[in-house]
Amino acid sequence: MKRSIMTVIAVIVLIFVVVGVASAAESKKPEKIRFAYQTAHTLFVVANELGWFQEEFSKDGIAFEAKVFVAGPPIIEAFAGGRLDFGLVGDQPALLARANGIDIKAVGVPLSGYKNLALVVPAGSKITGVSDLKGKRVGVTVGSVGQHLLYLFLKKNGLKPSDIKQFNLQPPDIKLALSLNHIDAAVTWDPWISIIEEEKIGRPILDGSGLKNNANVIIVAEQFAKDYPDVIKRVLKIFLRAEEFVENNPEKAIAISAKATGYKREVQARAFRKFDYDIRLTDDVVKSIEQTALFLRESNLLRKDVNVKDLVDTRYLKSIGAQ
Repeated sequence: MKRSIMTVIAVIVLIFVVVGVASAAESKKPEKIRFAYQTAHTLFVVANELGWFQEEFSKDGIAFEAKVFVAGPPIIEAFAGGRLDFGLVGDQPALLARANGIDIKAVGVPLSGYKNLALVVPAGSKITGVSDLKGKRVGVTVGSVGQHLLYLFLKKNGLKPSDIKQFNLQPPDIKLALSLNHIDAAVTWDPWISIIEEEKIGRPILDGSGLKNNANVIIVAEQFAKDYPDVIKRVLKIFLRAEEFVENNPEKAIAISAKATGYKREVQARAFRKFDYDIRLTDDVVKSIEQTALFLRESNLLRKDVNVKDLVDTRYLKSIGAQ
C-alpha cells in the first residue's frame, strides 16, 4: 500500500516537473527579435508601420528590429551568419538554405500568387515571347523564385539555360539594366514589375500563371523556434491581424505601404492587386514548394534532396487556430 502511494506521488511530481519545464520553455523571452523583409511584403509593412510588433513585444522588454532587403538570397546569407531570427523569402531561397545546412523552418506565408512574377522587356523591344530569348541577354536574381520561373519558361518553350546569356542581377539592377538596354529581358517580381511599367522603362509580356505560384514563406531560425515557441505564435497572430486589416481596408493598406516604401501610390496599388494575402500553409502552397524542390534537384541547383516536410512546420499556425 505504502509503495503504491509513493508511486502515485512520484507520478504526480513527474507531471508537475514536465509541465513546469514546458511552461518555462513557453515563457522564455529573447532580448530582441531580428526580422528581415522585402518591400513587397505588405502584411509585414502594414503591421510594422502601425506599430503592432513593437506594441506586442515592448511590454515584455523585447526589442524588435526590422531590416529591409532587396531579395531573398541576401536574407539567407544573413541567416547563415546568425544575424537574423525571422525572414520573408521565396520558396527557392528557403529550400537552398536547408540544402546548404542552414537550419530554418517555414511557419507561415506572407504572400503568394501567380501574377506577381513576370518576364519583362525594355520599352520598344521586339521580343514578344520566350522563344525570342534564344541568344539574348536575360537578367535574373540567381537563387530566387525569378530564376525558377525563367527556367520553367525556357523548358516549356524547348530552350535550355545555355541557350541564353544569363546575368545575375538584383531587382534594382534589373531595372537599371533594362533602362540602359544592357539586357534584352528579365524575370523579376513586383513591385519591381510595376515600377518598371510606371516609369515606362519596360513592360511585362508573360507572368507566372499556370506555371509558378510565388509563395513566399515566413522563415525562422530553428534554434530560435526551439527556444522561443511562444514568440513564433505571437508573430503569426500579428500577421493574422494584418491579413484581416488588408482584406477589410485595401486602400488604407496601399497608402500605408506606399508611404513606408517610398513607391508611388499607383505602383503600390498595381502590385497590391497581384498578390494573395493568406498566411496559411495551404495544400497549394506546399505543393508549389514541392515542385520547386523537384525543379532545383533536376536542375542540379541543389547539392542534396530536401524533404519539404523538414522545412514546413504547420504546428504554430495550428496552435493559434489559423491552419
